[in-house]
Amino acid sequence: MTTNAAQSAIKLEILAGSLGFELSGWTKAEAPAAFPAFERWIDAGKNAGMNYLARRCKERQHPSSVLPEVKSILALGVSYRTVLEGTESGGKHPIRSLSGIAEYARGTDYHLWCSDRLRSLSKTHAELFPAERCRGVVDTAPLLERQFAVNTGLGFIGRNTMLINETLGSKFFLAFLLSTAELPDDVFGKPIENSCDEDCRLCIEHCPVGALTDYVLDARRCLNYWTIEYNGSEDDQPQFVKDKIAERPAERPTEYFFGCDVCQNVCPKNLHIVPVSGGTIPPESLSPEELRRIAADTPLERGLIQVFQ
Repeated sequence: MTTNAAQSAIKLEILAGSLGFELSGWTKAEAPAAFPAFERWIDAGKNAGMNYLARRCKERQHPSSVLPEVKSILALGVSYRTVLEGTESGGKHPIRSLSGIAEYARGTDYHLWCSDRLRSLSKTHAELFPAERCRGVVDTAPLLERQFAVNTGLGFIGRNTMLINETLGSKFFLAFLLSTAELPDDVFGKPIENSCDEDCRLCIEHCPVGALTDYVLDARRCLNYWTIEYNGSEDDQPQFVKDKIAERPAERPTEYFFGCDVCQNVCPKNLHIVPVSGGTIPPESLSPEELRRIAADTPLERGLIQVFQ
């Protein structure tokens, strides 16, 4: 039974690779070591207006809140380029003609890409483990995802709080398949050593609004929060955010329209990563109808719902 379970787990990893996931690894479903730090982060208010994180904080104490009786977790990673360029038939996605769009959002929404493949993995899981249950998730469930990715050896946490892999840098998406199947210990991956230069502070030094300290992000200062997650009035934005957006370089007038990539782009671990290209058309120059058409099925679509509600 143990041998069969191990072989079945390997088959799921092989299938994940054939579906397009470039990283994979199993880990035991246990209480995440990062939970106390996450709880302190919430208590300090560093989640800004993302109240859903505070409401469901306790659920992140154990992955059983996502799948009761869960015993094993398959962590999966796929690069921005594979998702955003690999799904384009007949040419690049129209959103890539716009300026000021964070790289992760320059194409088909990764939730759609990952969810479609998680369904295939779930179907095969049912065949390999007929007495067990599973659930696929893509960053919407109360799961401390980066902790479990670290546990499998998919990467380590950098000073910019991003998960960093030596091959894909930090420019990749995560997805997970939780399973009630009990696997032998030799199937599980192991954490890898943090290989960041101990003297490197580029992400902290270059953050436009000082949102980063060592391994901690304060969302109350982060431009990603203010241009993606925040759904209030621009009048209520802090003055330092308004000032920073007003200071945008003349050659990149809409640099922070939807997100900010500075802490990733200055990271030495991403220097070998060819970015998904962006365009030059200012989003503000388009009508709401044109923007909605271009943003359909991309992460920007949700942001536009907030902007135009």
